[in-house]
This record gives sequence, C-alpha cells and structure tokens, in this order.
Amino acid sequence: MGTANGGSVRGRGWAAGAVAVVVVLGGGGCAGRGGEQRPGRLRDLLLSAERLPPGYVLRAGAAGLTTTGTPGGGAGPGPLVAVDCGEFDTGSFLTRHAPPLEDVAVGLERVPAGGRDRGWSGRESLERYPPGRAGRVLADLRAAALRCAAAGTAVVAGTGSERTVAVEPLGDGLLLRVTRRATGGGGPTWIDRTAVVRSGDVLLVVRESGGEQESAELPVVLGAAVAAYRDAAGE
Repeated sequence: MGTANGGSVRGRGWAAGAVAVVVVLGGGGCAGRGGEQRPGRLRDLLLSAERLPPGYVLRAGAAGLTTTGTPGGGAGPGPLVAVDCGEFDTGSFLTRHAPPLEDVAVGLERVPAGGRDRGWSGRESLERYPPGRAGRVLADLRAAALRCAAAGTAVVAGTGSERTVAVEPLGDGLLLRVTRRATGGGGPTWIDRTAVVRSGDVLLVVRESGGEQESAELPVVLGAAVAAYRDAAGE
C-alpha cells in the first residue's frame, strides 16, 4: 500500500528522479568489472535484507515467494501484445503471457510507522529471457498498455469499477499505472504501479501493491533494486 503522507508523485517530477536511478542499467546488459560478463545466479541479483532501504524488510514468508525455473521461455496463453486489459492489475500477467527462461521474486514491505502512515508493500522480480527477447517483451508491454489506455470497466468482488491504464517512459523501460475507481463514484480510488527496466536479457520489475495515493516510495525501492543488481553483477 502507498503512504498516506507521501503525496502525489505523478508526471515529470517522478520520472526525472526515477530515470536518474535506472538509466545506469541501460539496455546492453550488465558487464562485470573489466568488461567480463558476470550474470551469476539470477537469485543472487535480487534485493537482500542487507540492501533494503532503511525501514524496509523482506515480507513475512518472502522465501516462499522466491521461485526459479519457470517454463523455458515458451508460449504463454496468448501474446503479451494482445493481453486482456483487465489482466494489467494482476501480478502474474507478464510471466503468464511472456514466460521467461527463469523468474525469481521477493516480497518487500515497510511497516506503518503509526498515525496516517499506511506503510508500503510490493514485490521485486527478475525475468531472464532468451537472447534478444527481453527488448521485444518490453516493446509488446508498452504497446499493450497504450492499446488499453481508454477507460474500461470490470467487476471486482461483485462491485463494478472503472479501470484506466497509463504508461510513461522510465529510461529505456516504462512505468505502468492501473487506476480503479467505483463506477459512478462514491468509493476510493485504487492505484497499482509497476516499473520495468531492462539489462540485456533480464527485465527488472518492481511492483507496488495498490494504494489510494501514489507514494514516493516506488522510486526509492526501484533505486535500491537497481543498485543491488549492479553490485551483485560486479559492475
């Protein structure tokens, strides 16, 4: 969930700070010191407890959320570029429609400090694709999000809601935002955000679980994830 006191971080202000963080990944891969390619185990490139920003922890049961060995990059239930717009607010839509060779993930959270602070909850994942595939997956994701930009409707727990999908550049990657609000108003607005950046054949994904406001914490966690990735890759 987003913080109640984080305020809105929409638009250019968020993008400028986030791009400064993630542009170091680029699109050409993570070379080790001295130019040697050192991808190592994908699991070792995830955020660890020692590399989390102050106040953040691995979510309870996070070890159970960390998995490897997804199906070997085969076909999904349908092409990502044609994904149903209603799937954008489910955490597994990317790996379902664009299965990677390997997928690792870990849950993250910041416990509320009290008062109006509602804490933060999210997930980091790394998806390794066959050579040349990650860039195409990113392009297909962008195209699908643009196709779904028009407002749509959905039924969640028996309640009708209006869904809006937006996408904006994030360095060589993108920031995906899915906003839901009750049809006809009268209920809270719920926002899910997902940042996706690429390093060679790996997509680094940080997903922020829904909150009533956009928080300033997604770029903080994304920056920590990028730094941990670079350090573990030997850059």
